[in-house]
Amino acid sequence: MIISFGKGTYLLKSSIMIILFFYGSGSLSRADIPPRSPMPVNVVLPVFSFPEIMSDEPLGDFQSITIPLKRAGRLFLIEAQVDGQIGNLVFDTGASGLVLNKTYFRKYVTEEKQAGGGITGGPDKMHRIKISRIDISGLYYKDLYADITDLGHIENRRGVKILGLFGLNMITSFEVIFDANNNELQLIRIDKNGLRLDKTKPTIKFDFTQSIETQHNIMTIKGKIGDKILNFCLDTGAESNVLSSTIPKKVMNTVQISRRSSLGGAGAATTEVLYGTMQEFEIGKHQFGNMETVVTSLDAMCESYGCNIDGMLGYDFWQKGIFQINFEKKEISFSLGKGGSK
Repeated sequence: MIISFGKGTYLLKSSIMIILFFYGSGSLSRADIPPRSPMPVNVVLPVFSFPEIMSDEPLGDFQSITIPLKRAGRLFLIEAQVDGQIGNLVFDTGASGLVLNKTYFRKYVTEEKQAGGGITGGPDKMHRIKISRIDISGLYYKDLYADITDLGHIENRRGVKILGLFGLNMITSFEVIFDANNNELQLIRIDKNGLRLDKTKPTIKFDFTQSIETQHNIMTIKGKIGDKILNFCLDTGAESNVLSSTIPKKVMNTVQISRRSSLGGAGAATTEVLYGTMQEFEIGKHQFGNMETVVTSLDAMCESYGCNIDGMLGYDFWQKGIFQINFEKKEISFSLGKGGSK
């Protein structure tokens, strides 16, 4: 998923990329919410996926590999070569698999697919193509399908060549260590029990381990705000955290709202959003401190996936420490406030 600058809400098949550009308009009934901001609020929301299975088998002669990440604003980029095209893929666990920019792949034969609803609702159509090969730092994939859409708005905003999005299905056969502060992504091969194949690889001592779920090609975790347990999507492609506008009032009272805006979608539909600071968020007994967040309706997404999503954890969350994800064990471990991988 991506929350980014640009007008409207764009839907991707197999992934729904939500591009938000907030305008200072609209009104809310709550008297304690600050007046609308005269400046636009720029946010990039995660990309959601459809419940379809893709075969993204990773290849390469290695047991573990470290992939350097680049930054473009609040996006994490992976340098890659896709069928001879050299550029960057956004590391985006909110996307189901591979999504490519049609600017560079418009000559491929496409298949039409029906997309689902986004934040402002409304279906859209997507297309997919078949790619021969992707190369990333010694890791490669062959003969896989990719959704295709226009990502030119991200390129224009960030001034870098964006080939596409590198999504969740590309990494589920690995143990993943994501160190945002040091711009590193480690991928370690594991067996069906989630045990490392490389027994010599040193381990990191993590502060806490929490179970995760992968359903409908999205990764979710239980978190707590106040005394309420909420369901969050884990999204490395989101430039901001997001909270659902349907969260309990007691939870909403912990969010320090700084401005309000209206969100325009791909069509005529608009929805109202709030922008502020999420406080009192914790996993287990670990407090994550203040994090920027957007508050908006996630009803259309929840309906599309048939599961409840109370929010999304994006850039500010990943900056808090080092995270290890093991998909076979269905767990995430983290060390807060540590800036170096071992």
